[in-house]
Amino acid sequence: MTSNPPSILVVEDDESIAEAVAFHLDRVGMRTTTASDGLAALRALRTRLPDALVLDLMLPHVDGWHIIREVREWAPRLPVIVVTARTNEFDRVEVLALGADDVLSKPFSMRELAARVMAVLRRAAVEAGGQGAAPITAGDMRIDLDRLTATINDVPVQVTPLEFRLLCVLAEHAGRAISRDTIFRRVWDGERPHGDRSVDVLVRRLRRKVDETPGRFTYIQTQHGVGYRFAATARSLPGGRALGATTMPGRVEA
Repeated sequence: MTSNPPSILVVEDDESIAEAVAFHLDRVGMRTTTASDGLAALRALRTRLPDALVLDLMLPHVDGWHIIREVREWAPRLPVIVVTARTNEFDRVEVLALGADDVLSKPFSMRELAARVMAVLRRAAVEAGGQGAAPITAGDMRIDLDRLTATINDVPVQVTPLEFRLLCVLAEHAGRAISRDTIFRRVWDGERPHGDRSVDVLVRRLRRKVDETPGRFTYIQTQHGVGYRFAATARSLPGGRALGATTMPGRVEA
């Protein structure tokens, strides 16, 4: 983010809700534009990428699920907050699995929405301002905190901002188990609701990209009864032989 007000695209087909969201976000120092259907939203996103996207799911022409899929292909780091009347756990899990950064159920507090938007903007600013931070390496993975990239065997891993944030949180505590509550607090800047599965969904997404691909190591280990642990662990071959070295936590390069 620059010194200019952060730009927010609000995609909502209910005119009264769109106006209320824009009004409250403008009041806290943001600059909002609105789109009332999915096609208009995609045109606006391709014309000029905002600093964050507030997105309804049930839209005319093109729905919110499709927009998330499209955006993640050519704007993987755009913060996306979904606001939806679909409140069941399956829908929340699905949109998080597609790549949304946060989900807020309707009806919602405008103050809470503003706080969620500010939180994703703050995380994006912190990650973009990490110049000078030493890379973290483990096994064949290298996490570059300056460039906000991760590579395995020098091949880029295509992660979303939220996935990269989770990877950094785990890698910063390499070798130690972290509870789901702690992960939620560090990734989403809030307290984890009872029974919330967002952490598990995000871990599963990240694992598809760093563990469920060919390579000598897996990196995200489940610590039963606790949470998750970051450690490069050699894959086993038939007969019990290992592809790589023994288990080792990540390390910060000097």
